[in-house]
Amino acid sequence: MIEVLARRAAALVLVALAAFTPVAAYPHLTAWDARLRGGTSADQGVVEFVLGGGAIWLVIAIGLAWHWNRSTMWSIWARWAALPGLFLSVITCFFIAGKRNAPIALAIGVGLVVVCWAAGEAARLVLTRPVTSRLAASRLEIPFPTRGLRARLCVRADRLVLDSLVSRRKRSRDVIAVPWSSVRSIELIEVAVETVCQVKVFSNWVVANEREFTVTPGPALHVVGTSRELLVPVTAEVGQTALTAVRARSSAVEFVENPFAGRSWNSTTGVYPQNRRKEAVRTDSRPYVLGIVGAFLLMPLVMLTGMALSLATGSAKMQEQFYAAGGVMDPFAVATLGIASAVFLYLLHRFVIKVFLKGMRTQDFIEAFPEPPPVPTEPVPGSGKKRKRR
Repeated sequence: MIEVLARRAAALVLVALAAFTPVAAYPHLTAWDARLRGGTSADQGVVEFVLGGGAIWLVIAIGLAWHWNRSTMWSIWARWAALPGLFLSVITCFFIAGKRNAPIALAIGVGLVVVCWAAGEAARLVLTRPVTSRLAASRLEIPFPTRGLRARLCVRADRLVLDSLVSRRKRSRDVIAVPWSSVRSIELIEVAVETVCQVKVFSNWVVANEREFTVTPGPALHVVGTSRELLVPVTAEVGQTALTAVRARSSAVEFVENPFAGRSWNSTTGVYPQNRRKEAVRTDSRPYVLGIVGAFLLMPLVMLTGMALSLATGSAKMQEQFYAAGGVMDPFAVATLGIASAVFLYLLHRFVIKVFLKGMRTQDFIEAFPEPPPVPTEPVPGSGKKRKRR
């Protein structure tokens, strides 16, 4: 427990380092730019900058809380946290490079990008390496590299996951997942010949997607589930470590012959027999449009908050930006923004937040072994109402 808490604390420090290093550099870069122009430095205080980026960092904090056990997502959130300060700092470096001191300014800009990227990667490594017995018994996600595939093998608290088969950029989406309740056995074997592994992935109450990938000769994890099998190519060292983590997390879970009952799927996703779909639900989709719609719906609340902050901080610049020049706000504008904020927050909850949460819940129903074989020709080893074996 103490080890896991220490890992989380260190990772949070690294995420904060990625977020605030460019923020701390920005006032110095603007002062340097002003001196090169022969003028005085504009007021670019860190406090005002932090207030301006507060909404973005609030989203980052919510994302980290949402993915508290998803260690592979921490590096992604660290990069997003670094983006506000990094964008302005790097742009300022380019402005400085256009005047003079080009090599130094460009080196500073590149250095800030490298530092922020490295801090995010270090956060992920601190959370997941080395793989100790306490880490294996915790709920933190542990990623492992695969052999010959773009996907990572991720051991989570309740399932085994391959997170992408087509692109390293889409690793935040699960492609094949096997909950512990569906695993009959798992072992490290040696694959003698090249094999094409085909998996039916549960993604709707009616239709399943099919995934294929090639397993080259060598060590592989052999997962036997609900009447189906899965091969995951790994190195021998990775396979042994992953097996240790799987056994530590799944030993107390009972094997369930039919893990996804219709009632559970219906109540969670809202897909009922009367509105069955012919198409499978895409569980690996990336709904970026929700972010654009959500940002638009938050604009009245952002304007209202900006007005309040401009009066609280006394910043003349913020008062001009948020239509409160001289510290005076128009009561009609405040009332209009207040009503619009309430209406838009309802629309945000109805059309963005609920849709997003439904999509995230769908991830819990990705199952690599949902269907029994059509005609059983021979008994399946280990079948029947028994406890699963490891």
